[in-house]
Amino acid sequence: MLKLLIAILIFVITLLLVNFKPRGIPIGYSALIGGALTLILGISNIHDVVLVFDIVWDATFTFVAIIIMTLILDEAGFFDYIASKILRLGNRLGKAFVLLLLLDAVVSALFANDGAALVMTPIATSIISRSSIDERSKIVFMLGIGFVADTASLPFIISNLVNIIDATYFNISFLLYAEYMIFPFIISVIVSVVLYYFLLVRATDTNLELPSFQPTINDQLLVKLGFPFIAILVLAYFLTSFVEIPVAMVAIPAATLLGIIAKRRKKIDVYKVVREAPWQIVLFSLGMYIVVFGMGKQGVTNFLASTVSTLYSLPSPFNVIMEGLLFAFTAAIMNNLPSVMINSLAINSTHSTNQFLLALVNVISNDIGPKFTPIGSLATLLWIYSLERKHGVKIPLRIYVYLGLITTPIVLVATILSLWILFL
Repeated sequence: MLKLLIAILIFVITLLLVNFKPRGIPIGYSALIGGALTLILGISNIHDVVLVFDIVWDATFTFVAIIIMTLILDEAGFFDYIASKILRLGNRLGKAFVLLLLLDAVVSALFANDGAALVMTPIATSIISRSSIDERSKIVFMLGIGFVADTASLPFIISNLVNIIDATYFNISFLLYAEYMIFPFIISVIVSVVLYYFLLVRATDTNLELPSFQPTINDQLLVKLGFPFIAILVLAYFLTSFVEIPVAMVAIPAATLLGIIAKRRKKIDVYKVVREAPWQIVLFSLGMYIVVFGMGKQGVTNFLASTVSTLYSLPSPFNVIMEGLLFAFTAAIMNNLPSVMINSLAINSTHSTNQFLLALVNVISNDIGPKFTPIGSLATLLWIYSLERKHGVKIPLRIYVYLGLITTPIVLVATILSLWILFL
């Protein structure tokens, strides 16, 4: 019992350090401090570190590679070019908003939720800065972008760090994962877009005309290569899934190739792009998961496994909905990255014949569930901070939580039900 209390205390301290960054301590170092304390106090051991690294290395390095590719294409002007085309298709605020959300969903699916937030935020702020909408409407507009970036990160393993961790742990191939998650992805996007369009309609006049703009193109060749490069990359993910090649072994060479092309053309500062990549997430993944793994060993995993088994005994589909809400709750209060791991450990401990279904529910809940609170996702915290500091759009906590409580349950339940239908 004493070790369990110590493990929980270390976890809480680590989470506080990660979320509030006292004295500007980077998130990776904060997580490593927690991991070191876990080892020193005997909550975990070196063998656990090896197990954790085996679980997270593929997810972590894939994530970094995808962000580097996103940054290179963004620097080239690829996403700015697409945004300018969208405004030509729909120059009214409402139509442009829907088209931007759909683009947001595609970027999230192909370049991960963090990549979508990274790319879509400057595009969206550039568009609303050219309009006459009030502050409240701007908040709804930007929250829609942030919301869809997360809720649309479902269809592929590479769409979210959460997906990679869960799929790696349960040995789910890229192709099998996509086969079951494409339909929930479509439902999630449709429901999310409809909800936020309705919220925007309530907030402002969606018939406001938006001026078009000339995109900033820094490398014409890379912009032209954007679409075929993405198509070949996704095809490579599918083909390598048949021989169980780790996703990172596709993403890292692809990022390297794109970086070499950009460096040879000398129109983009590739070294700056590499420096801006989220290297801290490598340290964060290892440190945080050592903390979570240790906490799980001391009894939290068994408690969650018992809860999961109890909830799954409820009538269908109420059982999968309750499982989803449980996983979403853990993500909302403890952050979705440690949440997905501890839930995976719990699901595995149940020895249930329905582990595959529960693993996918875990993904959905940890992709969508974090939108209940700002601390549910590290990406959301960084996005809110960047939005205020770099783009001058302040998101009040009460509005974020209010809209999160309105929209998240609807999208979450609808998406889980769409997955449950596939298993009938």
